[in-house]
Amino acid sequence: MFNYKNKLGEIHFSHSIINKIVTEAIENCDGKVEILNYKGKYMNVVPGIASRMNLYDEEAGGIQVKEEKSGLVITVYVIIHFGTSIKKATGKIIDYIYDNMEKKMGEKPRTVKIIVTGTLSKNIVKRHIEVSR
Repeated sequence: MFNYKNKLGEIHFSHSIINKIVTEAIENCDGKVEILNYKGKYMNVVPGIASRMNLYDEEAGGIQVKEEKSGLVITVYVIIHFGTSIKKATGKIIDYIYDNMEKKMGEKPRTVKIIVTGTLSKNIVKRHIEVSR
């Protein structure tokens, strides 16, 4: 649970709301970007289904959220299909997350990190490219 206080009171947000926003951002990339776990491997079937059902499991998926004094830090591990611009894809994801977090939660996260763990053509080519804003 994440808590936000304002002059009207306190609001509690569950992990699944942030998970849903990030999943929508990835789906908005027309299948050119996929979420992996932090090891750079595809999620198991159960965590994949759990993320689609908005059940949050931080250890299983590639979305990590940390609450710090200055705000939320969201880290997303992805793989990008060969031929897709990393700069454009990650920029689109980060913009979507910032905009929708502000609309739905009333506050932007402090940092959004997209870690590209590889590129996919016929095989996965390992990379470790971190883009944050």
